[in-house]
Amino acid sequence: MEVFAYTLTFKGKQPVKGIGSANDLEMLVTQMNLAGLTPPDWIIANPTISGLDGSKTYIHDEGGRDEWRLRWVPFV
Repeated sequence: MEVFAYTLTFKGKQPVKGIGSANDLEMLVTQMNLAGLTPPDWIIANPTISGLDGSKTYIHDEGGRDEWRLRWVPFV
């Protein structure tokens, strides 16, 4: 099982940081009620940005008032 370090950021709020599996990331999105109409498993499988270091970022409503970002990086 692959483990990730993640950061969830919202406009004007403290970031949420942690370590967990892809399932944990999906549960976080579900528990925080962030997915909207997008299924959490799709968010994890289809990041907005993929970095060369293996990092992935999903950005919801970029620049909008409901913007939030989830960034996860393989934890070794």
